[in-house]
Amino acid sequence: MASLTVSAHQNRSMPRQSAFSIDSILGLDRPDQRTALSAPYRPWTDVKPAGQNRGVVADSDVSVDVRVNEDGKSYSKSPADAYRRTLNWYIGRRPRTAFSSVQIKILESVFQVNSYPGIDIREELAKKLHLDEDRIQIWFQNRRAKLKRSHRESQFLMVKNVLSDLQSSRER
Repeated sequence: MASLTVSAHQNRSMPRQSAFSIDSILGLDRPDQRTALSAPYRPWTDVKPAGQNRGVVADSDVSVDVRVNEDGKSYSKSPADAYRRTLNWYIGRRPRTAFSSVQIKILESVFQVNSYPGIDIREELAKKLHLDEDRIQIWFQNRRAKLKRSHRESQFLMVKNVLSDLQSSRER
């Protein structure tokens, strides 16, 4: 029984390495993993935007998939686009919604009246504009963020102008 007490006491005196410590979660408790975390893996920074490699593709060994639309116009799927779609951050991501000028005009006019439209208004807009309701909701969120950003910038410019006026009046 005494040996059991001694071993329990010895276990308490030694700090136990928790599997849920910050270092173990980040992998810093293993010396071979420390160097891997010094430079984060960001493969999308290696991919050049479409159009930068034009003219070079013809001379390179990379094959480009050229297809024909229903209109008869040809287009190519660049290797960069194919690579981008295989990246973990890109998988499951929906393509960006391109709003037409008419859709934007209608959304802007509704935004002038109500920047927080309810679900009923968003659903009605979605039906009339042939868009998903969640795209309408995201558009309004982005538009409110844009308005907030422009207010912040205009306030900054006003303060900047007042400060420059004060400095110029002191110099006189």
